[in-house]
Amino acid sequence: MAAIYITSMGGAAGKSSLVAALGKKLQANGKKVGFLKPVCGAADEDRDAECMKALLGLEEPAESLCPVSSGVEELAATLDEKEPAWLKSVQGACSSVSQGKDTVLLEGLPGFETGSDSARISGRIVEAVQAKAILVVPYEADLDRDRIVAASRMLGDELLGVAINAVPERMMEAVKSGIVASLEEDGIKVLGVLPEDRALLGVTVGELAEHVGGSILNSQERSNELVEGLMIGAMSMDSALSYLGLKSNKAVVTRSDRPDIQLAALETSTRCLVLTGGSEPPPAILMRAQELEVPIVIVEKDTAGTMEALEHVFDRTSFCSERKIERLGQVLERDLDLEAVYAAA
Repeated sequence: MAAIYITSMGGAAGKSSLVAALGKKLQANGKKVGFLKPVCGAADEDRDAECMKALLGLEEPAESLCPVSSGVEELAATLDEKEPAWLKSVQGACSSVSQGKDTVLLEGLPGFETGSDSARISGRIVEAVQAKAILVVPYEADLDRDRIVAASRMLGDELLGVAINAVPERMMEAVKSGIVASLEEDGIKVLGVLPEDRALLGVTVGELAEHVGGSILNSQERSNELVEGLMIGAMSMDSALSYLGLKSNKAVVTRSDRPDIQLAALETSTRCLVLTGGSEPPPAILMRAQELEVPIVIVEKDTAGTMEALEHVFDRTSFCSERKIERLGQVLERDLDLEAVYAAA
C-alpha cells in the first residue's frame, strides 16, 4: 500500500479539491483508493470527510476517516513523546482504511512552514505511515521561493513534489520562468503550476439557495450548476441587457416584481435568478426559465438583506461537487505531472 500526504503552506490552498481530483484520477487509472484526514479540528472538516466519502465512493463511515479531533497546539505539546496517543490513532486508522486499497490519500494540515507546529506534526505523520508528500503552495503576489525551499527541505526525501496553485493567467509565465526554475535549480521537484479558475471558486445553485435561506422554484436538477459571481438587477430595462451581459455564469439578484429585469437576465449567461421579497414571478417568466433550465430561487428577504447574506458566500467554497472535481481533473491532466503521482501510488 502506498500513502501520499498532501499538505499546504497556507490556508485555503485547495488541498481538499486536489485530494479529491487526484483520487478520481487514480481510480480512473485502475487504483483502489482510500482516504484519511488524520487531524480534524472543526465541524467543517468532518463534513469534508462526508464529501470525500461520497466523491470517491468509500465504504468506511465518515467518522473513521477523521481519527483525531484536536487542535494543533494540543498535538504539538506531545511531539516530544516517542509515541503520542494521537499518532497511534492515525497509524491505526491508516492501516484500517488501507485494507484492500492500493493507495491512501491523506489530507494534511495547512500552515506547513519551517519550524511551525503544523509542519512538525505533519512530519511525524509522514514518517509514521511511510508516506510521500505533496506540498501545495497557494499563489500570492510576493511568493517567496526561500520559504518554499525551507518548507520543502523539512520533508526531505519524502517530498514527492511541490504544486503551486491558483496562479493568475497573467502571472503564469513569470512563475514558471522565475520561481519554478529557481526551485528546480535547488533540486526541488515542481509537479506543476495550476492556473486560477473562477469556476473552482464558485458555489452551486443549491449551496447559494441554502446560504441565503431560499427555496428553488424550478429546475431542481440544475442545482449543481456552478455560480461564479453575483449581479444585482436594479437598473432600467434599457440598460439591463448590456449590463447583465458583462458577466458569465452568474446569479442575478432582483426584486420579484421586476419581470423586465428577470427576462433580461434570462437572455444572458445566468445560472440562476434570485428573486427577493418572497413572491413568485409571473407565469411568463417561470415558463421562460423552465425552457432555459435556469433555476429561480425565492427569498423572503429584500434585495439589500439578500445581498448582505450573500456577502461571504464565496469565502469558503465547497469542493464537494462532481462538476468542480471533473473540471479540476482536466486542469491536472494539462498542468500537473500525473505520471510522477501514479509512480508513487
